[in-house]
Amino acid sequence: MSDLVSAYLEEIETEAATAKAGQLTTWDAVREFIFAGHARFTLRSLKTGMRYTYQVKVKKQDLEAGKTGPDVTYFVALLRGPDNVSDYRYLGVLRKPGNFWTTSASTVKRDSASMIALVWMLDRLKVDRTGVLGVALEVWHEGKCGRCGRTLTVPESVASGIGPVCDGRAA
Repeated sequence: MSDLVSAYLEEIETEAATAKAGQLTTWDAVREFIFAGHARFTLRSLKTGMRYTYQVKVKKQDLEAGKTGPDVTYFVALLRGPDNVSDYRYLGVLRKPGNFWTTSASTVKRDSASMIALVWMLDRLKVDRTGVLGVALEVWHEGKCGRCGRTLTVPESVASGIGPVCDGRAA
């Protein structure tokens, strides 16, 4: 094979890998990222092309008390404006393995498309539903650690959404 063809094929492989950087491709990876404690992720429907960005943060008191498993409470918010740092609006509460409910403080109606998309994904997450990820739905992280929020730079960390220092820590 000529050097030109080899270089071209290598460039294509690099572009393909870069295009998928930040995509969570297994339910285990999605679960680990979402329940890491400081996650921002985007759901993208491959059927409609619609996408919604969510933020999931662990309840500070639960973290400080050392709670684990289904007793840990996470607050879920939806990106509702152009500022992807401060334009999040409260949706509800999440607990492992993917149980979600709204509260009186929820700012988005239960029948909104963004709420339906989240609940649909969480229902499939709970049972590791095959044939969904990469077929009907894509889950993307923003390139920051799902636990501490630092920018990810290590290739393995970019793939998983959890930084090397935070990997293995419990949320």
